[in-house]
Amino acid sequence: MKLQTPVIEAEHEAYFGQFISKLSEKFQPLQIFCFSRKLYFTEIKGCFAGESHSFHGDYCLLLITETATRIDYEVQDYVNINFKQGLITVICHGNRSVWEAIDANSRFFKSIFNEGDLLYSFDGLFYSSVSPFVQANSAEKALRHFGHRIPLAEGFLIGAKECFQKQNYGICTFMLHQVIEQSLIVLIRVCIAYRSEFHNLKRLIMLCSCFSDQPYNLFLGTTDNDRLFDVLSKSYSCARYKDDFCVSKIDAEDLLHKAELFLEMVSLMCNEKISALKQEDQPLLEK
Repeated sequence: MKLQTPVIEAEHEAYFGQFISKLSEKFQPLQIFCFSRKLYFTEIKGCFAGESHSFHGDYCLLLITETATRIDYEVQDYVNINFKQGLITVICHGNRSVWEAIDANSRFFKSIFNEGDLLYSFDGLFYSSVSPFVQANSAEKALRHFGHRIPLAEGFLIGAKECFQKQNYGICTFMLHQVIEQSLIVLIRVCIAYRSEFHNLKRLIMLCSCFSDQPYNLFLGTTDNDRLFDVLSKSYSCARYKDDFCVSKIDAEDLLHKAELFLEMVSLMCNEKISALKQEDQPLLEK
């Protein structure tokens, strides 16, 4: 009997549900929300390879804890090791800080509470939605963050180019890490109004996947991209603390080119989002 796509999808949903149960049991959160879900079905058929099917999902989760103690890295490490049918990016926040943000009209948290999927609640209750986000000066706020972070990224890029010219490829790569990090921080802040507090580039890129696949497609997904990205990621600590950290001229040059492309792409995406926010703000300003 041929295995149908809905059957495989149902099996994946069951696996995902079981994993959420294990996650909640281990870390005892108050709630777990899913604010991005991408599902993929893969079918392989061939005269020599036989036939196989797989289903996986990429998810972004908000885990709300009772206390303010941050457990992001512990939770993310657990997810990376134990979830086998896709990728999960987790952000964790204490209950008090979440509700303070909601009371302050946070576009990010209000969107999740009103439009996200509540996967788990410690008391079994499904809470009613919070008050809608009040559109007010969103473009101005986004523009302010853009004006702060982009010059930082551009400054690091200038430094990276100078290091490259002086054949200091390890420090060049470290500077490029800063270019990408600052660019990702502002992209996330402008597009979803979330202030990220972590420095892991892959987590930042996967968080971007809740609104765009462009960062992932530029840096990950192929053998060569994954290898270069590993060099870039390691530079954050290795360039400063390991005497034997070495980056080839070719790799540094490729990463420099990617960083230039990425900074241009981020600037374009941010400007487009700010323009859209201005259009949303305009009717309110006219009242």
